[in-house]
Amino acid sequence: MSAESPRIAVADIIGDASSLVGARAPSFFIAAVAYAAFSTWADDSEWSWTVQLVLLTAAILFQGLLQYILFRRAYGDASGEWVSVALAPLIAITLQLLIWIVAGLGYVLLLLPGLYLAGRLSAAIGMASVERTGLIESMTGSWRRTRRCAWPLVIVQGILLLPFVALSVAIIAATYANDGVEYRSIEFRVLTNLALAVMAMAGWAVAGAVFRLTAPQLHDPEDIFG
Repeated sequence: MSAESPRIAVADIIGDASSLVGARAPSFFIAAVAYAAFSTWADDSEWSWTVQLVLLTAAILFQGLLQYILFRRAYGDASGEWVSVALAPLIAITLQLLIWIVAGLGYVLLLLPGLYLAGRLSAAIGMASVERTGLIESMTGSWRRTRRCAWPLVIVQGILLLPFVALSVAIIAATYANDGVEYRSIEFRVLTNLALAVMAMAGWAVAGAVFRLTAPQLHDPEDIFG
């Protein structure tokens, strides 16, 4: 572990995230399709609110699993005992839920805290997936590693949030157009969930970039993209 966290700029994060997607395009494509398919199935207003809550939680956990798979394929994994190997995907999945809750609360309270928390915790799932750190160690480690690049991360998280907000507004407008009659076309649901999946992939690519850029043992791009 380095004594001091690195400084990284917005361009560094975006460039590294783009390189990651380019290097692992099939994996990102499969993950996007899988996530969109699950979301389309779960996105049914006929479900009761309790079932919808369960499906929302399941979708968040599924995101954690997909990120674990993506990061393992991109960065490999550190050696460790069988217990850490078995727990790594469970920790990544749990982290996704915790980060979603923590950042979500920040977004509800004020926009800036949500962006800040999401940015500071963005390396956690990569740490759990690749370095096999524990739950608390992944969160504290991410917080420590991103200390000197907090505001570039806030900007990048804001860039990621803009299309999500725009699409959400468009979905609400289309859904409740026609005198408030909900729009339930399967084509509409597939297209919107595909768009949301692509946005999720962009967020995961940024998380992977933040992990690599702040990881002492992964500073050389040739290790990943060569």
